[in-house]
Amino acid sequence: MKRTIIALAVPALFSLLLPAAHTVSAAEGGCVTAQCHTGMLKAQHVHPAAEPCETCHQAATAPHPQKKAKTFKLTEEVPGLCYQCHSRFGSMKHVHAPVKDGMCTICHTPHDSAEPKLLVQPAKDLCLSCHADKGSYKYAHGPAATGDCVSCHNPHESQNARLLVKTGRDLCFQCHADMQQETAKKFVHQALDGGCTSCHDPHGSPVKRFLTAEGAGLCYQCHPAIEEKLKSAKSVHAPVKAERGCASCHAPHASEAPKLLAKAGRDLCTGCHKDVLKKNQSLLHGPIRDGKCTPCHDPHGTPNEKLLIKPYSSEFYVSYTDAEFPLCFSCHNRDLLRFPTTSFATGFRDGDKNLHYLHVNRKDRGKRCKVCHAIHAGENPKLLVDKVPFGKWNLPLKFVKTETGGSCAPGCHQPFAYDRKNPAAGKEPEKSKETDKAKKTKEKKP
Repeated sequence: MKRTIIALAVPALFSLLLPAAHTVSAAEGGCVTAQCHTGMLKAQHVHPAAEPCETCHQAATAPHPQKKAKTFKLTEEVPGLCYQCHSRFGSMKHVHAPVKDGMCTICHTPHDSAEPKLLVQPAKDLCLSCHADKGSYKYAHGPAATGDCVSCHNPHESQNARLLVKTGRDLCFQCHADMQQETAKKFVHQALDGGCTSCHDPHGSPVKRFLTAEGAGLCYQCHPAIEEKLKSAKSVHAPVKAERGCASCHAPHASEAPKLLAKAGRDLCTGCHKDVLKKNQSLLHGPIRDGKCTPCHDPHGTPNEKLLIKPYSSEFYVSYTDAEFPLCFSCHNRDLLRFPTTSFATGFRDGDKNLHYLHVNRKDRGKRCKVCHAIHAGENPKLLVDKVPFGKWNLPLKFVKTETGGSCAPGCHQPFAYDRKNPAAGKEPEKSKETDKAKKTKEKKP
């Protein structure tokens, strides 16, 4: 009832200000009639100020209408006209260009619209009419795909760059609450200091998860030294070249482990390299015992085989020099191979005779460390192996440890014993003799 009264009263009041010809026209039905402005104010959303029209329009000349002449004008030019009802924009640090230029009708129709907020077209199409580069992606971010740009951007003004409603991670956390919990971990990716857009395009990308680059290429943007190193690498860690790239081993957002590793130390490596450590191997190589593989292997790539940080010959026989086996002697003392006799450099000696020197310092038959020692883990003291690979044959080592030495009876030579306090001079180990004697006695018995 109230609206009807106003609708009747305003034309009556307005008629007092106009010549008679216009007064009659208004009294007969107003502006929206079967003869005039027939399609106006029929859409789903009508500007409240559009009823009555005199809220924004006033007579300029009479009579109305006239051919080729405007007989009505706005009561005030835009944007001043809009600010008569709406709060004034432009006080914040960043103002949307159409707002700054006072062009409200670039985005809004002043009468009616099929779109909410009286938009001149659907929100997605409206934004793309100026920001066309944000509309075509293989993988589109949800808000951008549906045209809900105002989920992230204020369409008028903001204190934040790009008219964002919030800054940095806080913007993304509005939807990705799980990431807020994730980034509460001990180690957080430094890239997140610049917000999620350091790695993700907030609108879309040709790459899954809206990443700005594919695979390891994304990480190389901040870690160029690794990319450069891998260019000359002879062996490259397989995950680096996989689809997930660095994320195969590193958590891209945050982790409880240093270097953003998905798991700490050797647990990460043995997740893929399951055969490196077997259940029955109770003795571990020092670095692995300390939970690390990286003292020997580079996790990205190296000029050496098997991702080793320093060269290590793959040959069975190696002619020893003081430059050979640099990997092993990164930790171990090279003196154990340098002297034919020693009383301190190694425990593998018969009296003072250095048996390490004897095995390695042969010009034609010097042997690399891996011939006798397991490199990751084993069941025997000093990581001595049970069998030595030799072509297709596995030579048995048959090592027996004693308090002051030991013995072995491998397939490569006859049984020998050694003793640091009482040199055995290459004699067959006493323990073995007793065993053979007992065996013969047993065989003679009826």
